[in-house]
Amino acid sequence: MPERWFNSESPFWSAMGRIADIVVLNLVSALLSIPLISVGAVLVALHDTARQSLAGTGGSVLRIFFGSLRSNWRQATATWLIVAPLGAMLAAWWLWFDVPELTILKTLASVVFVVVFPFWWAVLARFQNPLWRNLVNTLVVTFASLPLALGVAAIDLAIIGLTVAVAMWLPQALFLLLMLGYPLVVFAHTPLLERALGPLLQRASAAPAADPR
Repeated sequence: MPERWFNSESPFWSAMGRIADIVVLNLVSALLSIPLISVGAVLVALHDTARQSLAGTGGSVLRIFFGSLRSNWRQATATWLIVAPLGAMLAAWWLWFDVPELTILKTLASVVFVVVFPFWWAVLARFQNPLWRNLVNTLVVTFASLPLALGVAAIDLAIIGLTVAVAMWLPQALFLLLMLGYPLVVFAHTPLLERALGPLLQRASAAPAADPR
């Protein structure tokens, strides 16, 4: 039994290594997101890193992260300049435009934005295409695999609920959740996102319509 505890390949140490990787990614991504314009590239790099790390490819998480950040900077930033204003407009709509007749429309638009949001970055992390094609692919993948997309949203709700519960009843552990940050969410999303992208990856392999990585 003691040998298992000190075996670096044991499930315990593998889990500890994964947690350490997520903490490092959280610190680096938080620092690099300070300029705000870089948030899109950081999100793509996080999704790329989570995918390759879970698959056991690509080397260290920092090597994957910074390599993806460099190669996806232009496309991810262009996408962020579209997605960020949409999110800001929805937030402003909720905060300053209280029109009861538009509540249903506002709620529907917000739900669509939240559900689609993770898929933007997962698609960019897997495909080198013109911006418009990646945007179209994102919408197609999201709604063609709606159960998986709702599963991704359920993960978000579960992590938010866990964070609130910890803050209320076990505030001493809140620091750990904050140290894990958004990369924890990305790692939790990745298996479902990869399943949703499966059909698109297969079609891309059969025809040069999309350029998968």
